Amino acid sequence: MAKRDQWRSRAGFLAAAVGSAVGLGNMWRFSYLTAEQGGAAFVALYLLFTVGVGLPVMLAELALGRGSGRSPVLALKHFGSGRWSVLGWFFVATGFLILAYYSVIAGWTLRYGIESILFAMPDDAGARFSEISQGGDAFAYHVVFMALVMWIVVGGVSRGIERVATVAMPLLFILICAIALYAATLPGAGAGYAYYLNTDFSNALSMEVLISAAGQAFFSLSLGMGAMMTFASYLPERSDLPSES
Repeated sequence: MAKRDQWRSRAGFLAAAVGSAVGLGNMWRFSYLTAEQGGAAFVALYLLFTVGVGLPVMLAELALGRGSGRSPVLALKHFGSGRWSVLGWFFVATGFLILAYYSVIAGWTLRYGIESILFAMPDDAGARFSEISQGGDAFAYHVVFMALVMWIVVGGVSRGIERVATVAMPLLFILICAIALYAATLPGAGAGYAYYLNTDFSNALSMEVLISAAGQAFFSLSLGMGAMMTFASYLPERSDLPSES
């Protein structure tokens, strides 16, 4: 049997894991949930759920993945029984559902990125989005993005995912810092920061906000879909899982 691929470095694993977790859930969903549901109070609840619930669940997923060295379905079967493998299939199905809409949005993003380099940004962004988000061109960009994903995945863990993640994630970090600095210069930035830092628990302790904060913690850590379990299955046996978490 061929030897199973492994991450070439700890940095490569961390870059890939962060790449799985950091996406629209943090850059878009987190922002509007914070704006709608209590500002800094929502952020405090989110951090509480992340540390108190999210990190232990992540550690459990990493332990199952590394300990079995197998996919989510086979990992749960390895440590439990055939009945537990059904939960693994739910993990796989969840990943496919997320891919179904993320890949469409990624196709839009790919087109936006190309057009922003080649052309000036449109004055009416809403109208341009309506053009980009539907029709044959949207489908074509979706197909191109999926082809890129397949090309990376076919390269394997070390030569595909790790190689791309170690370049893409630092670039993403630089872009986020640049956007944050630019946003600080926009009109109304001060009012936005004031709201973000204002702690008002009057609405934040409602059941709706608590559920949103807990869901955001799971979403932004990429939990409950088998991704972390799968990544961990390619870790060396001596890796320090609490530290990785």
